[in-house]
Amino acid sequence: MPNSLQLVKDAALETYVTLCSSDARRIRAFDERDILRHRPETDKVHMLAALDWVCRAHDIGMDDGVPAMFSMIEGWVGSYPEVTGYLIPTMFDAASRFDSVEYRERATEMAEWLVSCQAQDGSFPGSFKGQLTEPRVFNTGQIIFGLVRAHKELDDRRFLHAAVRAGQWLVQQQDSDGCWRRNTFESIEHVYNARTAWAMAELADACGDICFRNASIANADWCVRKQDDSGWFRHNTFRAGEESVTLHTIAYAARGLLEVGAATGIEEYLESADRAAAALHRGWHMYHSIGGAYARDWTIKADWRCLPGEAQLCLVWTRLDQIRKNTTYRDAATQLLESVKAAQLFDDTNPDLHGGVTGPLPLNGGYERYCVVSWGAKFLIDALLLKTAEHGERPTG
Repeated sequence: MPNSLQLVKDAALETYVTLCSSDARRIRAFDERDILRHRPETDKVHMLAALDWVCRAHDIGMDDGVPAMFSMIEGWVGSYPEVTGYLIPTMFDAASRFDSVEYRERATEMAEWLVSCQAQDGSFPGSFKGQLTEPRVFNTGQIIFGLVRAHKELDDRRFLHAAVRAGQWLVQQQDSDGCWRRNTFESIEHVYNARTAWAMAELADACGDICFRNASIANADWCVRKQDDSGWFRHNTFRAGEESVTLHTIAYAARGLLEVGAATGIEEYLESADRAAAALHRGWHMYHSIGGAYARDWTIKADWRCLPGEAQLCLVWTRLDQIRKNTTYRDAATQLLESVKAAQLFDDTNPDLHGGVTGPLPLNGGYERYCVVSWGAKFLIDALLLKTAEHGERPTG
């Protein structure tokens, strides 16, 4: 339950929106009517709209990075190395799909900017430009995806060298049981760092250094040990003491384990991802809805949707269909993706909104409220690209 101070803050925010933010007020009122924000169109229309939003965000940054989000209360935040990192594979994938020189050039500019952000010890900051710049494990892991892909696309060893330095720093931070506890968000354990383990597996493949593969496996083993028989991942919250877990981090954990399993051939990781995916699928089958946050018994603990998490879940379900031939997920992934498409913003009056994906639905829900988040656009694009991928195409990071 929210405490009294939080209730006062929430009330003040809603009052501010009512008085001062016309876009937020308009979209909030629309969401309160509980109807579609937009009638779904073709996958291509939605991909191009989301890509337009990412390009807008890239231009706003003025430094070749991509901001984490556009807040309808505060405007654009500073460029964010983490999301810039894992947007690079998305932009290269889109460049290939649409034969776009522009997307390729933007991906290259993002990679160049990231190299300029790297610390001497190989780490990357866990914050927006202009704020505190402490190193962060998860953020560094996500940036490795972009650097590795830039190296493969451009045949430029500067990017691989930067990725290797980042990987070496991650190895140094890893504890003997495979968990990352130092330089993590809130300085606690996070099973969603399975996605960092996936990045390490990609790095091992790119450079041939077995120490990165070993680090990937060690963390994946630790994550599996934190999973209940029901598929629930313990130690997967953003902050200590939280009683529920957002769909966003559940999907991070499942996708990370799934892709480490695909990269290493270790079936145990695929089975772990499948258990979590199956638990969410049972809820979808029963209620035809996915919660924004869940308790340990898989009961929904939010009256809002987490749109980036839903796009991520579509990716998990689709990949399990591809890898394990589990066709039970196929229809659910298609239907849920249509629901995310219907929640995408199509707003020609404001380019800061058009094509973007908000954190929550409704807009004032409990996850990045009143914000259009860059990872929402990323995962929507990824899900749509994967849905229509030719056989044999590898998934993006």
